[in-house]
Amino acid sequence: MTQHIPHATVETLQIGGRDVTLRFMTEDDADVVLAFTSSLPQHDIVFLHRDITEAEGVAAWIADIEQGLEGVILAVADGGVLGYSSVSRSPLSWSRHVAELRVVVGPDARGQGLGRALTAEAFRIAEDLGVRKMVAQMTIDQQGAIRTFKRLGFTSEALLHDHVLDEDGTTLDLVVMSQDVAAFAVTLAQLED
Repeated sequence: MTQHIPHATVETLQIGGRDVTLRFMTEDDADVVLAFTSSLPQHDIVFLHRDITEAEGVAAWIADIEQGLEGVILAVADGGVLGYSSVSRSPLSWSRHVAELRVVVGPDARGQGLGRALTAEAFRIAEDLGVRKMVAQMTIDQQGAIRTFKRLGFTSEALLHDHVLDEDGTTLDLVVMSQDVAAFAVTLAQLED
């Protein structure tokens, strides 16, 4: 059973003094996505389920998108990727009403509202798919991300000790946060007032 996730331009925003287009990722984006992900500090992506700093990881990610298992929104400006958000879930799972949200914003684009815009677009995808609950994961030391998710109405559900192992063999704690999809629109509206 394949989910239908649309592939179209979402919108163009003014972020950090430049036009940033939020649009769905396609197979044609493999090279620009790889350039973006391989430029990120390892710590920014160590919590991801797949290594998307290698061509094979990006190819597998695109295959999931093409099968409708994941919806990915890219933030693009000046021919490069500034960040992305993704929504993934298994339509055959007992938890098919739950999706995982991932938001990654490059260091040069942080603190300008891009993460919030990408999160809002991801919630629109989740709503279209009938998802009721979004779950986000990040390492405990990513305090900026944790604060942002709390402002967006996410609450902590779990702390998994020594759950992530980085390239140096250091273990990191993983925070699991969640937000009700229906409640997100209300939270976002309150933030914009």
